[in-house]
Amino acid sequence: MAPPLAIQPLKAIYTTFIVLTVPVRATYLYLKYLAKPRHPEWNASMSLSSALLDLFFHYSTVTRSRHVLDDDPKKAKERFVQIEPPPPTFFSGVLAPTGPVKPAPVKGVWLPSLPPTNSAELKKEKVILHFPGGGFVVTFGHDFSGRPITEMFTQHLGATRVLWSYYRLAESEETRFPAAVQDALTFYRYALSLGYEPENIILSGDSAGGNVAVALLRYLEASKLPDLPPPGGVIVFSPWVSVTAGAGADFEKCDNHKSDYLNGPFLQWGAESYLPPGGLVPADVQPYISPVHHPFQTSVPIFIWAGAAEAFYSDIKAFADEMAGTQGNKVRFHAQERAAHDLLMNLSLFKLEEGFYAAMKEACKFLNNAE
Repeated sequence: MAPPLAIQPLKAIYTTFIVLTVPVRATYLYLKYLAKPRHPEWNASMSLSSALLDLFFHYSTVTRSRHVLDDDPKKAKERFVQIEPPPPTFFSGVLAPTGPVKPAPVKGVWLPSLPPTNSAELKKEKVILHFPGGGFVVTFGHDFSGRPITEMFTQHLGATRVLWSYYRLAESEETRFPAAVQDALTFYRYALSLGYEPENIILSGDSAGGNVAVALLRYLEASKLPDLPPPGGVIVFSPWVSVTAGAGADFEKCDNHKSDYLNGPFLQWGAESYLPPGGLVPADVQPYISPVHHPFQTSVPIFIWAGAAEAFYSDIKAFADEMAGTQGNKVRFHAQERAAHDLLMNLSLFKLEEGFYAAMKEACKFLNNAE
């Protein structure tokens, strides 16, 4: 059942109230944080940024607003692609159609431009398939979020271009798990079908999108399908690695949860929407939804970024340590001091560019030289 503020006319009234009060709220909070920052290592500006992002996720949750920062992918014109899923034989095991959840067409946007039609040129390129975060219930658009992220990826990760991968949000019985991972597989198979060499494809994701990227890699390693060779690398930023039926309460037990801009109700909404009905997760599905404490063996190098000041930090580090401790794995974990959750999406707000760009250069070197 939708919250009262998600129903008109209350939603419109509340939206107007939020918009009109933001300037006053921001001024009050900035003065408050001058005296006592939201986190001991932050200044007033960083604290205010976190508080306003917290407000955004609160608003999205209570009004069930999924597309506030979205862009219409069709406005990308020739860079917009709609991709049909590959044949059913690609979807087996945990990705097999289950009840109403079936593979479906997906939408993507190429950034900064379309791939070349010349196969010789294309084979030399490095492409990043990026799965944006949003708790499985909120989407971030290719223009608002994708352009600055693409600039970072091309400048610091050596990517030629990015495919902004709009996987399905969990907003109905048809789009619960494994819908997002089915979509990720469709994007990956599409990139291969264009002629990209698998070693030149990097899977990337932030927050919930990082969860999707890790789940896709796990599936590729488990399925061993000849037409689905493993990619050249995986890079994830603040991946949500513990998605549970009690996600909201779990979050509020974490260190830094009071300063983090995420909040319990938002994560609870996301988990309840994504998990199988009733929150009952079969044992074989659990590792794909909550990878922490479920390491797996992979030949693919994985770079894991976390903010040292984020609430997810302990879970992410535990997952990174478990993966690094698995025989044969090549894993690099990078914790950025003072950083909040998912700095990739909010770098301009927190002004920690120097440390983040250094992490990107470290990731580039690691992914290119991992043996």
